[in-house]
Amino acid sequence: MAGISTAAISDSEAARLLAIEEGHFADLKSLRIAPGKLTESLSAFANAEGGEVLVGIEEDKPTGRRTWLGFKDTEAANGHVQAFDALFPLGSEFTYEFLSNPSSDGLVLRVSIRKTRDIKKASNGVVYVRRGAQNLPVESPERLDILRRDKGLTSFETEPFNCDKEAITNSEHIIAFMLEVVPATEPEAWLQKQRLLVDSKPTV
Repeated sequence: MAGISTAAISDSEAARLLAIEEGHFADLKSLRIAPGKLTESLSAFANAEGGEVLVGIEEDKPTGRRTWLGFKDTEAANGHVQAFDALFPLGSEFTYEFLSNPSSDGLVLRVSIRKTRDIKKASNGVVYVRRGAQNLPVESPERLDILRRDKGLTSFETEPFNCDKEAITNSEHIIAFMLEVVPATEPEAWLQKQRLLVDSKPTV
């Protein structure tokens, strides 16, 4: 599918994905859930601190056992991508990527969401915010006003910091963190993708 890359991951990386704890920054979803329902998660993450939605993970509720059961091919994800892209267009705030694994069935669609400056609604017209592992609707005028004020603030975290990028990319903490990132990538490339490096300068 044009504009969306596919990354091959190892068996150990796939196992780590299946073991992700759903919570404030991560949501795992089955293909059987309607795309419109999934936009609630995208809205919730965008209106909170950001996060990731993985589409193509089945979970047996009684046992908690998860299974990789992704899209047959990229074309099979057209309905999901079109529904998502209409509200959450591919770009700096929303990135889409297919994950493949030779030992697993199909492609998992990973949607990475950054906190947005504007309020994002789901396809049902409702605004959601992520709290823990829940997508909570924001319906009262008072709560919407609070969210608007929050979105209107200039974040100090986006300001560039005057130091060499190597102080961050080669730091012990970043290198340790990168060992857990799926798929494996270089620190500088990952930091740029997350907008933690802008014009070769780290952000606060």
